[in-house]
Amino acid sequence: MPKPQPFLSKSKYLNGVKCSKLLWCDFNKREAFGETDPATQAIFDQGTLVGELARKLYPEGILIGRENMPELTHAKSIEALKLRKPLFEAGLIYGRTYALPDILVPVENNAWDIIEVKSGTDVEEQHLIDTAFQKYVYSGAGLKVRHCYLMHINTEYLRKGPVEPKKLFTKVDITEKIKPYRQGLEKSIEETLAIMAGQEPKVKIGPHCGDPYPCPLEGLCWEFLPKGDIFQLYRGRKERLFALLDQGILKLTDIPLDDLNDKQLIQVKSHRSGKAHIDKEGIGDFLDELKYPLYLLDFETINPAVPVYDLTHPYEWIPFQFSLHVIEKEGGKPVHHPYLAPGDVDPRPEILRLLKSLLGSSGTVLAWNMHFEINCLKKSAKAYPDYISWVSRLEKRFIDLIVPFRGFSYYHPAQEGSASLKYVLPALTDSSYKGMEIADGGTASREYARVTFGENFDPKDLQKVRTALEKYCQLDTQAMIDILASLRNRGI
Repeated sequence: MPKPQPFLSKSKYLNGVKCSKLLWCDFNKREAFGETDPATQAIFDQGTLVGELARKLYPEGILIGRENMPELTHAKSIEALKLRKPLFEAGLIYGRTYALPDILVPVENNAWDIIEVKSGTDVEEQHLIDTAFQKYVYSGAGLKVRHCYLMHINTEYLRKGPVEPKKLFTKVDITEKIKPYRQGLEKSIEETLAIMAGQEPKVKIGPHCGDPYPCPLEGLCWEFLPKGDIFQLYRGRKERLFALLDQGILKLTDIPLDDLNDKQLIQVKSHRSGKAHIDKEGIGDFLDELKYPLYLLDFETINPAVPVYDLTHPYEWIPFQFSLHVIEKEGGKPVHHPYLAPGDVDPRPEILRLLKSLLGSSGTVLAWNMHFEINCLKKSAKAYPDYISWVSRLEKRFIDLIVPFRGFSYYHPAQEGSASLKYVLPALTDSSYKGMEIADGGTASREYARVTFGENFDPKDLQKVRTALEKYCQLDTQAMIDILASLRNRGI
């Protein structure tokens, strides 16, 4: 018996728009995708939460519920359409295409409005392609579609009390905007169906790999690149790098020097020699700016799409933890001051209170990529105005430890073109983040949110995660101490 032909859903169609190989593997080689990584899963979970909140705007709505067989969902949806009530995830089939919009709303003249809900903050091209596909399927299935809307997060919304879905979302009429994407859509769908039924396409890597979202096949498609490849070039233009690739240049050390800026030239020469580039004068000038006592500060944050605390906006960075090392004088022993919020209340008032007490009135506040810490403090003070003047004064004391690395006063091949703390630390010292249960800010944010606001986790995880968070955040400021000591040795 021949294998039944699968349906082309909107998500798979979007994969085809991005890359024909991605589409083909989605149908024929799913094992190439591997398991969903925690960061991607967190995005999916956030989208689910946002979708559930959007449904609250239509209290009479009916959730159809996804079935493993599109034909069954189609039959259930056809019956539900007769009720003339808002429908959630009502899937319909047209030919070999299948669409399942977030919300269908009945309107006059026996018509319907399609509403797509997104956790983003604006209308993006992929949303228009997505909705154009859905309108094609629904119209083809016999549904009379009046308007198409995109409902996205309103970043101006400020939570005060329970979340208000009506204010959290912005609804945009995109009926006219999707028209250009409907032209030639039927032919495009036919070509997409042919690709998924054919042989695996041969597709060269290119800018499409990361646009408009990272590709889950990157590990597979990019594995031919050697260690120290051209994509490590500091702020290399994508067009230039892929042009080099077309010329057969794969290694960073093989890039011609005549088309590099000053920083890139330092980098490539350093990789060719295998030795660090050290600008003692530049390092010395940076170190001369530092004033004791030194306060080495690092925040860990969350930025949920749906605000979890009053007086916060969607996607606002909320500090829940800090590590502060204080060095009173040059050569002095660092004193550590940690803080990790309990999670049941807004952490910002306590963080502001503690830092105002700990940071004194003079001396340098040293951070890595300091604008992040400064912006967190400013946003927090905006919510709690008693601290605005203090934050304004404090801002002038900040110095960014990333400066000598971003400015290439120091560069080591082990940095792989990055000025990230995670790359600079092992390149400059004997320390690293390897072996830590939490070893990056993204994981710290997800794990804190999971055990603080989540429901389905083992209670034993709570203390385990909090201990890992304390170790990780402390290492961030200890790393700055170690890096600073190494710079002093090299700046003499």
